[in-house]
Amino acid sequence: GQIAHSRLPRAKRVVFSSSLLLPLSLSLCLMGAQGSKGVSSLKRKELKEFVEETCFDELQIQDLWEHFTKISGSKINDGVIDKEEFLVCLGMKSGSAWLDRVFELFDADGNGSINFREFIIGLSIFPPKTSLEDKLRFSFKVFDIDGDGCITQNELEKILKASLVDNNLDLSDAQLKALVTATFKEADTDSDGMISFEEYR
Repeated sequence: GQIAHSRLPRAKRVVFSSSLLLPLSLSLCLMGAQGSKGVSSLKRKELKEFVEETCFDELQIQDLWEHFTKISGSKINDGVIDKEEFLVCLGMKSGSAWLDRVFELFDADGNGSINFREFIIGLSIFPPKTSLEDKLRFSFKVFDIDGDGCITQNELEKILKASLVDNNLDLSDAQLKALVTATFKEADTDSDGMISFEEYR
């Protein structure tokens, strides 16, 4: 069943919190961007489809379309957001393993750019009405780099380290390894050296 974030064991709680820090700031950036005036509107059929696919209503989707148009046209007006535009929107000049992973999760078809459908589906994980279960699944995918359904210690350490650096949170290598070890001690209940989604949640 669903569990309250505050009831997670300490190490898992730290990891869970850090795994959503950047996406939350990303959602604020993308959803709060100033839209371009005069951009073409979405067709009624498209609006209905997007309402069915996401947690947003038609007005919210129209606003997000304007924000998307602004971001996707910041470098080349090609109708998609590439990684450089993604980073510029976040106010960052270079990427990291953490940023790359979040970009990959938005870029569902893996073609190196984010179209509008991917944009709003990616953002739909962040509103308060989205279930904790869905937020946990997104959080889990951030750490599951190879997509095999399990998180290894190397994956956890790599993404956690990058996320902490990107959010100006400083841990020594020893502290980071201790956090990873503590997380596995709490979460890896079958002691197979990996954390499944069931163990993670």
